[in-house]
Amino acid sequence: MLRIKISNLAVDKYQPGNIKHSYPLLFIHGAGGNSRYLENYLHFFSGAGWMSYAVNLRGHYPSDREAALAQVKIEDYVSDVERVMQYLEIENCALIGHSLGGLIAQKTAMRFSSVKALVTIASAPPLGVPLEMKNNLPYSGTIMKSVWGLMNLKPIKLSFFMAEKSFLNNIEPSERERVFSMFVPESLMIGYQVAQGVFVDPDKIACPKLVIGCLLDQMAPESMEQKLAAFLRADYIAYEQFAHLPMLEKGWERSAEDIGEWLKKKVLAQKPKQKG
Repeated sequence: MLRIKISNLAVDKYQPGNIKHSYPLLFIHGAGGNSRYLENYLHFFSGAGWMSYAVNLRGHYPSDREAALAQVKIEDYVSDVERVMQYLEIENCALIGHSLGGLIAQKTAMRFSSVKALVTIASAPPLGVPLEMKNNLPYSGTIMKSVWGLMNLKPIKLSFFMAEKSFLNNIEPSERERVFSMFVPESLMIGYQVAQGVFVDPDKIACPKLVIGCLLDQMAPESMEQKLAAFLRADYIAYEQFAHLPMLEKGWERSAEDIGEWLKKKVLAQKPKQKG
């Protein structure tokens, strides 16, 4: 793995021994995450011949600290991804976004007609797809709207107790503290924006699209992911055995294999665009 510094951002690059695909993959982590929890996927896809990158969004270690992280908006994260794509000259990448990263990937794909494919995994929903969450967890719309202004604009990180109930529920108990340590505080503004609704125009996303939902997911219920797939007019895969972190849960290889097979089928099926 090679870590590339682009101003305040750290991007992890996984170089295949033999490049088999003409387009790279760019992974976008979720709220409070970073590239660490995506390592299984990054090793898998680079091993399968894709040049693979993972961006660490501003304020998310190993990217630089962000003094104003509490005020960061989703548009800032979209700008981070665009800057990485342009700097690395990978505007032809396939975007793979998890959780909040799925919503960021949708926004980015709207702006780049050159993007080869869009894959969202347990994605946060855009405006037009009702926000759902089980057990009235902390990022639910009701709670986010009521606590806004009570948090003194400080970045937040879920307690370990709440994380076990939300996104660690399908992680092996002995591994939960290690996985929890991978996550960092996140801008409360982001959660507020998601609760209010973030605009995405599916008509402006021209590439093939795949939405993945997981039946054990407490943060992004599978029923919501079905609606997202319908909204985006995307292919859809649902997993009974996974929750919010399929890339870290037992049997994670199945999800990686399915994504890889979908990419090979859908991207190869695209006709070359004519110039002029």
